[in-house]
Amino acid sequence: MAAGEDRAPGRVGVVGLGVMGGGMAHRLLAQGTPVVVWNRGADKAAPLAAAGAEVAATPAALAARVDTVLVSLADQAAVESVLFGPDGVLGALAPGGVVLNTSTVAPAFARALAERLAGTGHRILDACLLGNGQHAKDGELRFMVGGEPEVYERVEPLLASLGKEVRLVGGHGQGATLKLLLNMLMGIEMQALAEAVVLGQQAGLAPESVLQAIAASGFSSPVMRFKCGVMGRRAFERADFRLALMHKDLGLVRAEAQALGVPLAATDGAHAVLTEGLRRGLGELDCAAVLTVLEGMVGEPEPAP
Repeated sequence: MAAGEDRAPGRVGVVGLGVMGGGMAHRLLAQGTPVVVWNRGADKAAPLAAAGAEVAATPAALAARVDTVLVSLADQAAVESVLFGPDGVLGALAPGGVVLNTSTVAPAFARALAERLAGTGHRILDACLLGNGQHAKDGELRFMVGGEPEVYERVEPLLASLGKEVRLVGGHGQGATLKLLLNMLMGIEMQALAEAVVLGQQAGLAPESVLQAIAASGFSSPVMRFKCGVMGRRAFERADFRLALMHKDLGLVRAEAQALGVPLAATDGAHAVLTEGLRRGLGELDCAAVLTVLEGMVGEPEPAP
């Protein structure tokens, strides 16, 4: 199929069907939006096909049939491959098509993507999001968008169908920056919560008592209250936000801070413990599994940042 053939107006492509990408695809279908999906593993596409999505064989085949492509992938290497690699999106997306990169990436990477697309006729926004898989399915996400205002205006109705809050926060890379700042806070919160539980436990308090007290206190955020429940149930296997991804994001934060000369002692400490979690093979668990990392480190030397 040649690029641009049989492209239905308003048809949206979703590349990457993990927790967030799959949730957004389900939400679009529920809203009556025609959706084309692609995922490296075909198993995640099957439920969406049953719900009415068209499944493309490659990212290029998807891009040839849509006007807007939502990209939801784990890291920058995956984004690079899907956009620019063989059978990539940008080899088939028609001029005027828009890429919405919802993946968490470095601000410099987001700016570099925009520079590479300049003059190609394609447009891109860093459309970073906050929320979990259920938020994605329910249209309760929050979008922080970086890029050109005129492109943002074109896609704002689409994003509004996926989220309860959609904001243009600045130019290319600024959406990625704000997303990293918020993920930094979450990573530090998880570290602080786990430290409180483990210290309390070593001092003779029952972990459930510590978690209940924190969840009911004014010191707790909505995320912390939710993760108090995850830690209390030790429900780490079904990951809303994998420990490996939190490690990746805090690594991006640290790199940005180093480039700007900003010291981040709390982030450095949290990143070191997450590094230890990866060493112990816990990367696929929920980031709240930092609790088990700290439990295993009791009596051991602290890891270097």
